[in-house]
Order: sequence, then structure tokens, then C-alpha cells
Amino acid sequence: MSNSKDYIQKNKAAFFDWLVFSTSFCLGFIFPSLKDFVISPWFSYWMLSALLLYTSGVWLKHLPLYYRIIKAGHSQKKIPYVLFLIIGHLLILLTVTIFAESAVRKILDLPSVSEKNIDAGSFIFGNILTASFITWLVFRTGSKIKSVVRLSEKYLFRRELIADILLIAGVAILSFAFWEKGIIALIANKPATTIGDVWFLFIFLAIAYMLFYLPLRYLFLIEDHFSRNTWKRMLFIFALLLLKSLFEMIRI
Repeated sequence: MSNSKDYIQKNKAAFFDWLVFSTSFCLGFIFPSLKDFVISPWFSYWMLSALLLYTSGVWLKHLPLYYRIIKAGHSQKKIPYVLFLIIGHLLILLTVTIFAESAVRKILDLPSVSEKNIDAGSFIFGNILTASFITWLVFRTGSKIKSVVRLSEKYLFRRELIADILLIAGVAILSFAFWEKGIIALIANKPATTIGDVWFLFIFLAIAYMLFYLPLRYLFLIEDHFSRNTWKRMLFIFALLLLKSLFEMIRI
């Protein structure tokens, strides 16, 4: 059991990356096209589910993550591009909250945002406030954890394992919506006919990949952003996404 825990702990970031990629890919068989996904009456519920899964995972993971770092006596190496991650995370969460708004209103039996009695300012402010709060949950430091009493290793391991599962599910849904049926579908509709088109595709996808995936992966980057294996793995996954988008172009 101890060996299994150590193995999971050591490779949890790799599990996260590959499971998010494979789950997002498999969701494509349920919704073959972007139109099928967006016009589905459950689209807003999917976004709300992803938001709740992701937020719950973030909240659960924060304590065991920083508790482990502080207990081990490791200095928390600052990520130099953290402002880029915060802005990207806020934009992503703001978009998700807007998409999830319809499901929230239906669950709470509130008027639709399309009705004239809905104040647009309040609608936007509420989404910004929600996105900002979740972003704060992700990027807050663990300085206050020093005062926490000693916690059971078994409890911390199980809590973080549940958190990672929730994060994988939430990020996989968002990755499917933004990547599989968003960015890649958009790129696929513009066939590459020249070398310039291929380079544009590469640069656009690289920027979009960093802007989307890295912010949602921040709680793993805290520990492994200095690891070469991390960047090699993400570069390989990006290469697979690039090949997939090229294949989609050729098929069209």
C-alpha cells in the first residue's frame, strides 16, 4: 500500500495530464461536433458541473499540497509567469461562469437573462465576482497552513486523491469544450494550404494552449514547473493536439 501511495504521489501530475487529454478526446465520441455540444440542452449544465468539480478539487487540494511543501521544508519557488497565469485563469473562469449562468438560473428557478427585467450590470458583476473568487482560491498562498495542527498522512493522501480526481474531471470537460470543440474545431475550418498557414497554426495553438491549460494546471505547476519531464510531457501532448488539428484540416 505504501509503495502504491508513493507511486501515485510521485506521478500524480503525469496522471493528471494524460487523463485530462484522454478524457477530453473520448468526450468527442459523445458530441461529434461543436454544434451538437453547444445546442444541447445540457450544455450549460456541463459547464456548471465542470465549474463545481474544478472548484471543489481546488479547495480540497490546497491544504494537503501546501502542508506537504511546508512540512518537507521546501522553499516555494515562485513561478515567473504567474501574472500571465492569473489573467488567463480569470478569463477562462469568467467565460465558464457566463455559460453556466443559464443552468444556475434554471436550478434556482430565476428569470432568464434574456428577459428585459434582468440587469446586465448585475449579471456581469456576479460572473466577475465568482470568477475572481475561484481564481483567488487557486492562487492564494499556503502561509496560514503553518498554524494547522499535525494531520494524518492517510487523511491528506485521500483528500488530495479525491481532489485530483475532481480536478481531472473538471479540467477534462473544460478542455473538451475549449479545445476539442472550440479552438481545434475553429482551426480545422481554415485548411492549411501553405507553409505560412502551418506556422500560423502552430503559433496560434501554442499561445492558446499556454493561455488555457497552464492556468488550470497551476496547483501542479507549483511543484513541478522546474522539472524537464513536465515540459517534455506537455510538449508531447501539444504535438499530439497539433497533429490532430492537422488531421482535421486534411479531412475537411
